[in-house]
Amino acid sequence: MELSAPLRNASTSAASSTITAFTSLQVSRRKRCSFNREDLAARAFLALPVAIRESRGEEILGTLLDSAGTGSRTRFVRELVDLVHTGLRARTAGRGSQRLVTDGFCRGAILVMTLDLSTLLAQKLGGVQDPLLSWVSIGTLSVTLATALIGAERLAGAAAFAWTLARFPQLISYDPTFRGIAPTIVPLICFTVLILASRRRGLDPRRLAWLAATAALVGAYGHWHATELITATVRAAAVMLMVAAVLTIPSDPRLAIACALPATYVALMVAGKPALPAGLLLLGAPVVMTIAVISARRRARQPMTP
Repeated sequence: MELSAPLRNASTSAASSTITAFTSLQVSRRKRCSFNREDLAARAFLALPVAIRESRGEEILGTLLDSAGTGSRTRFVRELVDLVHTGLRARTAGRGSQRLVTDGFCRGAILVMTLDLSTLLAQKLGGVQDPLLSWVSIGTLSVTLATALIGAERLAGAAAFAWTLARFPQLISYDPTFRGIAPTIVPLICFTVLILASRRRGLDPRRLAWLAATAALVGAYGHWHATELITATVRAAAVMLMVAAVLTIPSDPRLAIACALPATYVALMVAGKPALPAGLLLLGAPVVMTIAVISARRRARQPMTP
């Protein structure tokens, strides 16, 4: 994101004091072992891009905390929402509509890989015997997902595309109907975008923490040790993620695009089944995707604000 002159020329002392203020909030929270308005402000503050946090963070945090101390609860919540909304818009400022959409597809590719890996692991650990569930296949997908997470997305996209094509003949032999063939289209499209329009991100092994999501999904839906608590927690997290994706469409449509892709993937798998969730997925995912893409085009046409 290209920053305006005031942001580029922010002093080092302001950046240092902002980081100190944010750190003090975190330390204070740990000492109190409680969760109050300062904690909420610290978390909403993270929605802003790093450059803005370092250059104007002291001013923003001060204003927000003054409001927390003197304003009503409703006003404080409204200002928190406004701060998150502003931060998300700032993260997409200067990006064209095509970049916003392809970013969403790149994120969606990682979600699709996560879904595939957790499904294969749950079936394998549940005792299902199938050539598609070999440890070589699962290990290949695991390494591919890890490669994408740390930032080598183009390499991961090529590996995932080849992995999907290698499995395709076996999948067709199992189910040569629309429901057996059509779902493969979604990951192939995602991985193609990952190859041709990968995001420019530095390598960061800390992103491997996302693999915990795979473990959570396996724990929730693997019959070998699934518990109602884990299943309920994962379902609640999935619902909250979808709600957040829809609510943030006006500010940042990339999450909605990303979530719509695995939803479409699953919807095509269960197409034709007389179940309400299947119908909602089949109809809702394309609608969310369309709205998000339209929002991305509108966001790209809006002028940047300093």
